[in-house]
Amino acid sequence: MKSLARVGVAIVCLWCTPGVHVQKATEVFIPIGQSTGLSGKVTLLGKVAAVNAQDQTITVSDQAGTHLVRLSERTKIYVDLSRQRSPNRRGTLADLRAGFLTEVKFEGNDRGKSVAEWIKVQISE
Repeated sequence: MKSLARVGVAIVCLWCTPGVHVQKATEVFIPIGQSTGLSGKVTLLGKVAAVNAQDQTITVSDQAGTHLVRLSERTKIYVDLSRQRSPNRRGTLADLRAGFLTEVKFEGNDRGKSVAEWIKVQISE
């Protein structure tokens, strides 16, 4: 009976895993605030208040206050161009500017951590 339960758990884990990888691969195409299971739950939505390229940090302001977000060499930056009816694209730190709407997903889905797994920015020019 225990081995049957283990097989069942293994099947469920393998069945659920591809969805996680698919979302990571397609995250660049999802507009700010529309990431299923993430937006509004584990992400930070706000406006870029400041960018410090030298320290690899940004400050994001939302209704709760300001939050310091650290970037690492693994942090992905996505540019949301859905308002311009253009395809979203990969971005760089130079795309993050004060006043732009942003969404930050922290490593390990932990908003208590300050290292970003990915950052989306909505270009408003």
